[in-house]
Amino acid sequence: MNLANKLKELRKAKNVSQEKFAEYLGVSYQAVSKWENGVTSPDILLLPDIARYFGITVDELLQVEQIEADKYFEECSLKAERLFRDGKRAEIIPLWLEAYQKMPNDIRVKEMLMSIYFDTDKIKYQNEIIELGTEIYNSAATEKDGSYYRGQAVMEVAQTYSAIGNDQKANDWAKKAFQINHCQEMLFMLIHDEEDWLTDTFCFVNHWYLDMLFHMAARLNMCHVNCYGDDFVHNVNKAVAGLLEVAYPNDDMGYESLHHLCILHRCIAEEEVSLGNDETVVRKHLARAVACAVKSIGVKAHTLTHPLLCGWKIADAPSDKLQIVRALREELDWSCFDAYRQKEWFIELTKKLDANL
Repeated sequence: MNLANKLKELRKAKNVSQEKFAEYLGVSYQAVSKWENGVTSPDILLLPDIARYFGITVDELLQVEQIEADKYFEECSLKAERLFRDGKRAEIIPLWLEAYQKMPNDIRVKEMLMSIYFDTDKIKYQNEIIELGTEIYNSAATEKDGSYYRGQAVMEVAQTYSAIGNDQKANDWAKKAFQINHCQEMLFMLIHDEEDWLTDTFCFVNHWYLDMLFHMAARLNMCHVNCYGDDFVHNVNKAVAGLLEVAYPNDDMGYESLHHLCILHRCIAEEEVSLGNDETVVRKHLARAVACAVKSIGVKAHTLTHPLLCGWKIADAPSDKLQIVRALREELDWSCFDAYRQKEWFIELTKKLDANL
C-alpha cells in the first residue's frame, strides 16, 4: 500500500472529510485530494502533524515496517527458490521456519511454509500442513489476494488428507474450492476496469491454468485412464503439449515449463510404441523432447512477452542445469524404445544428450 492509499484509508476510518482534514493541516482540500490520488505527496514537514492527527507514528504512516517485511520476504523467497531448483529442499524448511518465527502473522510466510512442507513430504508433515492450511483459509478472507491463499490452502490440505487415506476430509476440503466457471479471478476480470488489474490477473490465471493442465494430464498418465478408449490419454498428452507450444512460442518458457513439455513429448512417443508403433511419430516426439531438454540448460531470467502470459517473470535455470537432460537420457534406455536403439536417428538423439552431459 502506498502513501496515497494509506492517507485515504486513515481518513475514512476516522470518518472525516477532506475539507476537515485539510483545515487541520492548514492546506487546501484540493491538496489533500491530490495526495490521496497519488498526484502529489505531502511536504515532509507535515508528516508529524498528519501522523499525530491519526494517532500513529510517522513510521506507521510511511509503512516502514511493511517495507522492511516485504524486503525480508523477498530475500527469503529468492533463497528458497534457488534451494528448491537445486534440489536442496531439506534446507528450505528451516529457512521458512525462521521467517515464520519473525513474522508469525504474515500470510505469505505461512503459505510458503505450508507449501514446502507439502512439497517435501505431505504424509510426514500432515499435521503442520493441515494446521497452517486451516489458519490460512480462515484468515485469508481479509487479505487483498485472499482467494489465492485460500485456494492454496484448500488444494494442499485436500491432497494431504487424500494422501493419508482420509477421503471424507479430503472431499470436505475440496468442496471449499471455487469452481473454475465461478472462480474469483475470472469474475474479477468481468467486473473491474483497472488496466493493470485486468492484465495481471489475465496472465496469472493463464499461467496457473497451463501448469495445472499439465499436472492433471500427468495424473491421467499415472492412473492409466482409458474410459474413452486406449488412446484417450495419448490424445490428451498431444493436446496439452500443443497448447503449451502455442502459449510459449519459440520455446520462450521457464525451466519447469520446458520440463513439462519434455515429459509430455516423451510420453507421447512411449504411448505411440504400444498404440501404433509409427516410427515417424515416435521420432518426431523424441526429437522434440530432446530439444526441450537441451534448451532448458540455457534458460535465463527474463519477462515473457506473449499476450497470454505477458509480464510473467521467468527465473534462471538452477545451478544443476542438467537435471532434465539427465532424466531424459535415462528414460531413453527404457525397454519400450529397444526397437529403435540401432536406428541412426535414435543414436543421434542420444549423442546429443550425451554431448551436453
